[in-house]
Amino acid sequence: MAAVRHVLPTPDRHIHSSRVQVNQATIVKTEKLTHDTMEIVVRCDPGSAPLNAVAGQYATLFASAASQRPRAYSFAKAPENEADNEYTFFVRLVHGGEFSGWLFAKDRSGEPIRLSGPLGKFILDYTDRPMLCVAGGSGMSAILALLQHASNLMVPRDCLFLYGARTQRDLYCLDEIERIESEWNRKHRFEFVPVLSDEQGTGWGGATGFVSDFLKKAYLDKGYDVKNSKAYFCGPPPMINAGLAVLTAAGVAQRDISYDKFEDMTSPAPVIDNSMCVVCDECLLVKPVENCIVEVANFHTVKSGEAFAGYERIEPAQTAGLYYNTLYIDEKECIRCFACVESCPVGAISPQFKNEGRALRNVVIRS
Repeated sequence: MAAVRHVLPTPDRHIHSSRVQVNQATIVKTEKLTHDTMEIVVRCDPGSAPLNAVAGQYATLFASAASQRPRAYSFAKAPENEADNEYTFFVRLVHGGEFSGWLFAKDRSGEPIRLSGPLGKFILDYTDRPMLCVAGGSGMSAILALLQHASNLMVPRDCLFLYGARTQRDLYCLDEIERIESEWNRKHRFEFVPVLSDEQGTGWGGATGFVSDFLKKAYLDKGYDVKNSKAYFCGPPPMINAGLAVLTAAGVAQRDISYDKFEDMTSPAPVIDNSMCVVCDECLLVKPVENCIVEVANFHTVKSGEAFAGYERIEPAQTAGLYYNTLYIDEKECIRCFACVESCPVGAISPQFKNEGRALRNVVIRS
């Protein structure tokens, strides 16, 4: 019988750790775009390594004066549209949000900040298929960067861009979208439609309702060729979940849908299934927080092993055994950026997995 040959998966080089940098930077500009959305521009210190970001990716920002942990934000401009060593982000004010609350309290220009990136694989596919882009809230950032990049490349593609917001005062970047439309490949169509959910009966003459419902009624139900398109969704989880349901019901394959959910600390932390792990270290190399993913020797339980009560880390010269035993995501340290989920080449990390607090094997703790 011929031996079975097992081929290890190839890591996604768009998010490989060799391209992730941690730079010290300064906030050089803040500008309110709406009542609850602010544009900030950060400039990395002289001599900093370039991030080499791709349009659609994100970074983590950490200001020690603002919070105890970093926060993930998408780049809001295509890299080629940025000034040298500068990076632009859109930050939405969140009730109780440490970083956004600090940022909106007063002008933070001149404040030091730490920038880590790039992360993520929400990027432009280089085909000629029509683009269907749907964004909501601050999800405008990644979609805008993708569209800038596509416009710069003069891609031979049609594009439909739907933006979901509550009211007219929540709309922003309209001038930039108009500029993209004016510079789009003239042989192809660019269409932008803002969809407002709370403007019924106010004199608003545009599209209304939830953006996913509008997509279905105004386009899919009227013959829009969605199966031949590449879909990009970016924004809050409820909007993305609704959009995925609409596209799936229309017969769109999962491989033809790219999305970036803007999660927060109320979202479940991802869990590592160590029985699937191939020890490639990709998750360790992209983690934005030192202790969000740890190597665990043993787990502690209470009530006869029924409840998880903590863990003991593998410590050099203190714990026996191999370099690797069990990788564990500490939900108290995790910032819900999901860089680890995107970096894993075998799908061994997911917020859908059950957190059992169980090691692959017991490690002897030396006295």
